Amino acid sequence: MSTQAKTLEQLITELHTTNGELIIANNDLTNTVVNKTGEIDAAVTKAQADVSAAIAAGDSRIQKAINDFAQSHADMRINYYDRKLHSKRTLIEDNGLVADPNDETRSNWIRVPNGGAWTGYNTYPAAKKLTKVHTVSGYSYEPGYYESPEQYTADWSCTFMQFILTNESATSEQINDNIASQGANVDQSKMGGWWNGSLVTGIPCMNIAGLHPYSCLFVRLVNVVANGASDRPGLLPQNVLQFGGNCNFSIDRVVNYPNISE
Repeated sequence: MSTQAKTLEQLITELHTTNGELIIANNDLTNTVVNKTGEIDAAVTKAQADVSAAIAAGDSRIQKAINDFAQSHADMRINYYDRKLHSKRTLIEDNGLVADPNDETRSNWIRVPNGGAWTGYNTYPAAKKLTKVHTVSGYSYEPGYYESPEQYTADWSCTFMQFILTNESATSEQINDNIASQGANVDQSKMGGWWNGSLVTGIPCMNIAGLHPYSCLFVRLVNVVANGASDRPGLLPQNVLQFGGNCNFSIDRVVNYPNISE
């Protein structure tokens, strides 16, 4: 089959057509690129605005958190104590400390003695809020360690102090009932050590329904098996008044933070 050669005019016409198509395609591509560039620029601008807004919002939240934190710690209800030294012996002889009738390994709850003065010792604390007792000293030891010829033969207990901030007119029985019903963690307040140092310890703060909310600090003594005798099987804590040593403590203040949960 033979083919007829195209004339120059036909070739020029085809070239013009092809060139025109290329120009249209190029224009379409240019428009597409321009449009996409605009979309990208708009997206970048929006993203930058979103980032700036997020940073501003974050700064605002951080500042609010700082302010809230400062405010919560600045709002304090403080019970002042006289830093007087109290011991197991003085609590028994001068303040009527007795063993709990339901558990001889612990004492009843009594108000921490305040030397007869009332100013600053009672407050209206917020119940179930963060409460800290600041001690000047707290001494516990193991008298059985010094027994001879064999240690812990007669006395294998060690006496610690526990504290709670609650209604001033509460009885020991009411405090125990309230601890049981509310599940308060009194063990966290256990304090004392051979180093006789000062500590800041968390204590429960409770309100007993039906009693005047005027509150003060209570203490009780508890016996545990001494660390030095803990490897002897079957030993149980002994009577808190007769065994465990003459522990002692001194209180500087009690701080209740009404805006901070326990």
